[in-house]
Amino acid sequence: MLYLHPYYRPGAQISLNLRSCADDRTERNVQVTVVKAFTPFTMSQVLLVNINLPVPDILPAGSTSFVLKVYDPRFLQHRKGTKSSAPHPWTLAAETTAARRRAFGADTFLPTWWPDESDTAGWEQYYFANLQHLFTTELAAYTRLLPLQGKSIPLCHAQGTLVLPTPATRMVVPRVLLLSYVPGPNLRAVNPARVAPAVGRALVDTVRAFGALGVIHDDLRPDNILLSPTHDEPSRAFVLDFGNAQLRAEHGNEEWEGALAENDEPKLVELMLDKLGIRHRV
Repeated sequence: MLYLHPYYRPGAQISLNLRSCADDRTERNVQVTVVKAFTPFTMSQVLLVNINLPVPDILPAGSTSFVLKVYDPRFLQHRKGTKSSAPHPWTLAAETTAARRRAFGADTFLPTWWPDESDTAGWEQYYFANLQHLFTTELAAYTRLLPLQGKSIPLCHAQGTLVLPTPATRMVVPRVLLLSYVPGPNLRAVNPARVAPAVGRALVDTVRAFGALGVIHDDLRPDNILLSPTHDEPSRAFVLDFGNAQLRAEHGNEEWEGALAENDEPKLVELMLDKLGIRHRV
């Protein structure tokens, strides 16, 4: 597990500058208290937080618990190293050099290659660009999928930035999303006999609707699907994590239809449910 920074620990106070996902013209400073971190962090850092009163007017009245996703490249799991890449721990010096390169217009594209192992600033740019892409893709996907928010995907309440603790020396201001909290087990943790076929069928229909609304999830797996509200009698499936999504704007119409057919995510979900023993035929 990666080192858990003090501002991600339970009880920590975090300050956010947020704008509504529906209307990004009004920014509010919002204070939250960390309830727990959903570890291990892989890409974004995912936290359950409570909004400190008073709840700002850009959030629903009466709601205090939310999921906060922070897109901070400092805490990527990949930094620990892989079978084909050495560890690349965060340093302020490398982050500063990468930011200075960006200020001069260098390395502003999304890298699709790994930098040289000795290029510490190159790795910082690689991580930074990927986290920025992850954030913008996930926000765009939630916007496309607005008709499904609160029904089969979480509500996207607000987006903005993390206010770093003072004195702030970082050269990166992490982006954040504030989403509705969906309680319940993931698809792998539920008792298949407790899931009604209609719930499984609705999940397949949800994924089919993604394509019609211009989104291919591209990371469908049991960990990214929650069944709510309880282990005993879940009544609804929610799909999470759209950072890897493909969006229709990236393709022409013919190319998009080809991408939908190639991925065939409704069929993928049916096969996943069959493997887990969850009924979906009604």
